[in-house]
Amino acid sequence: MSEAIYDNDPIEQNQMEEIASNTTGERDVEERIVCIYKSLDIYGGQQAVTQSAVHQQPRRTLVRAMIVCLVLLCVLLLAGIIGTGLHCRIKLPSHNESWSEERKQALAELSHFCKDGCTSFNNSFYYISSKQESWANSRQDCKDRGADLVVVKSEEEQIFINSLNRIFWIGLTDREEKGTWKWVDGSVLNSTGFWKKGEASGISERMKHCVVTYYYNHQRSWSDEKCSKSQSWICEKVIDL
Repeated sequence: MSEAIYDNDPIEQNQMEEIASNTTGERDVEERIVCIYKSLDIYGGQQAVTQSAVHQQPRRTLVRAMIVCLVLLCVLLLAGIIGTGLHCRIKLPSHNESWSEERKQALAELSHFCKDGCTSFNNSFYYISSKQESWANSRQDCKDRGADLVVVKSEEEQIFINSLNRIFWIGLTDREEKGTWKWVDGSVLNSTGFWKKGEASGISERMKHCVVTYYYNHQRSWSDEKCSKSQSWICEKVIDL
């Protein structure tokens, strides 16, 4: 009987409804607060992501630009290497052909020079005459062979010529100007180291304007002689094979 009375009490029922309403309102407020915080978290995360993306974008652009530049540089370098290789392949046969022709010509000249026999020393070849002629005729024979009378350029060559144990006309004369000794290649003699003592005296009466290796048993073997006198001669042809 008392339970029914409490169940039907309108005041108590109103209080309970108010409590329920307040509880529901509080829950709604809490849910709204939670939603607001979640929204703020989401917004903050998106903003952070956006800011990170904004900061990273220039770096990515710079990296891409660097990669593109490196690729272009590699392409240009490769093109240069290919171009150089093609240029060398084009020029090399031409150079080889030119060198081959020069070598053939040099061998032909050497064959003509050595047709009567010759000997060699360093990069020079020498023809030794088997007869005797004047200095002028001796030189002409050398020219006909595509060479000239020997020009002594070193002590070693002087020793080599003396070792042949012959008296030779060499390519030294002062016929153009008395006392000024010149080689047949036009160069002026700048040393007296191979003159025999007392030779090349410059006495005009003697009329000795050409040089022979008269004292071949000595290193200082040169002697001036009349150019009209008949002597053996030695021709020299310098050639680089």
